Amino acid sequence: MKKTIINNELLGIFYMILCQFSFATNDAMVKFIYQNYDEIFVLNQLIFIRGIFALFFIGVFLYFKNQLDFKVIFSSRQLKIRGFFEALAAIFFFIGVATLPFGMVYVLLSLAPIILTTFGALFLNEKVRWRRWTAVILGFAGVVIVINPGELRFGYFFIFPLLSAILLSFRDMYTKKIKGNFHSLQIAFITCLVVTIFFGFLSIYKFYFFTLKEFTILFVSSFFLSLGYIFSVATIKVALVSVTSTFRYSVIIWGILYGYFYFNEIPNTNTYIGAIMIIISGLIIISRQKHLGKIK
Repeated sequence: MKKTIINNELLGIFYMILCQFSFATNDAMVKFIYQNYDEIFVLNQLIFIRGIFALFFIGVFLYFKNQLDFKVIFSSRQLKIRGFFEALAAIFFFIGVATLPFGMVYVLLSLAPIILTTFGALFLNEKVRWRRWTAVILGFAGVVIVINPGELRFGYFFIFPLLSAILLSFRDMYTKKIKGNFHSLQIAFITCLVVTIFFGFLSIYKFYFFTLKEFTILFVSSFFLSLGYIFSVATIKVALVSVTSTFRYSVIIWGILYGYFYFNEIPNTNTYIGAIMIIISGLIIISRQKHLGKIK
């Protein structure tokens, strides 16, 4: 029995690492195409087309799981609002991906659970004691070190992934209020649909003609996006969140590796120090949530 639990935990950790790898690969492919144009508005069409492909992949998976029930999926107004938060977060996230070193974006985005703790205390009347407040301060200090206000090598573009982290925190807070028993991939499907429609409207501003190679990259990108959602669900099914959530931070490693090998980006010392501080901060918060029974 004990051996089975350990095996499940290891499998859950493996799924979480694959989940973060899939999401990072998807984002790297979008950045790769963006660099061919170097225009912010091209992101609208990239996310729109990627979303259409991803809806196909997620839809097929739900169909074979007998979970593709459009009546159930479209019945929740709350899920649509959640998708809107995700769409707004995606705007700022991809502006960050386009303008900042790839690894730095993930470091700054990793502030989301720290922001969520702060919002929980301020808006949801959650009791946050000195240990978690210490972690929050440590996390924000890590962000300051990454940004390096005295130098600002990349101007004020660091604001965009931080805004994305804030919106993702609002999304997660709102998710707690959603009523109904939805499959995680049903939530992913409606979220993807809202984001796709949102960026479809934004794409009207300017139209771009992509090459067959770029369409192929977007197709593969959407496959990895879908894999990320599938692995995230698989993680929850085989292991406790308290065991696997720590490994969400592996996305920072993938981001730095992609930045180095594909985009010729060499992170400076500040990025590494700030990343370590943010990760430690997040781990303290996870540890306290586990201790308080908020995650299992």
